[in-house]
Amino acid sequence: MKKIFSLFLLVLAGALLAPSASLYDQSIAEVLRKEFTSPSLSYLLMDAPTGTIVAARWDEMNRPVPVGSLVKPFTALAYAQSHDYRYPELVCRGAADGCWLPRGHGRISIPEAIAYSCNAYFRKLAAQVSHEDIKQIATHYGIRGPVQSLTSPDLVGLGHRLEIPPEQIAHAYLELAGHSASPGIAELLQGMALSARAGTASAIQKSIPGVAALAKTGTAPCLHMPRAPGDGYTIVLYPADSPRWALLVREHGVPGAHAAGVAGAMLRTIVTGR
Repeated sequence: MKKIFSLFLLVLAGALLAPSASLYDQSIAEVLRKEFTSPSLSYLLMDAPTGTIVAARWDEMNRPVPVGSLVKPFTALAYAQSHDYRYPELVCRGAADGCWLPRGHGRISIPEAIAYSCNAYFRKLAAQVSHEDIKQIATHYGIRGPVQSLTSPDLVGLGHRLEIPPEQIAHAYLELAGHSASPGIAELLQGMALSARAGTASAIQKSIPGVAALAKTGTAPCLHMPRAPGDGYTIVLYPADSPRWALLVREHGVPGAHAAGVAGAMLRTIVTGR
């Protein structure tokens, strides 16, 4: 109750005094700092309209990190720009096709492939993406690095050759959401909405029912100490139709779906104060 009252006072002060945003942002940063103390957690909260960082706890923020399946929407867009912005329906047979889900996802289109992070679907797409395709997308979305040397597995999110600084990741996703009317993007955002609702990031919608969010999860190799088999990542844009917040979460030693649960709890705190 004390936490909610404090947020209320700061919001009220923001309505009466200028500049208002800084007071409210400071209150959010302080609440997140106090409520989410796990040493396994790294996060970055960005004000979507301005692209400024509101709150963060991330060691070596400027250091590029492997992003796992967070690369998939950009791989899809690289494919689309050389295929008339048409995405195929493909069949995932699970382990036989190199997917993380042993039984497979069956026949799926791009929104489902994004929502359930289907490796088999993206293996087939990535095999048809040229270095020039991915370079153009990377340049447009501000993704820097040796993208022209990436292999098909890198474009699926396997391994750690594709590394991007956390702030760059958040900006790239905001850029994606900001161009929903551009060719090939609406289908990707549909997939992110489905992910938050029923896919690998479904824990988010359970935390904040009623208002849609956009989300993507990823699991990537752990490159920091102490070492773990992998780290879970989740990026959330909320609300879906006109994002106010971009939240990037990394949780040490767990898959991306687990990180989505933490992201959902954090987003609930940001939105409701509890």
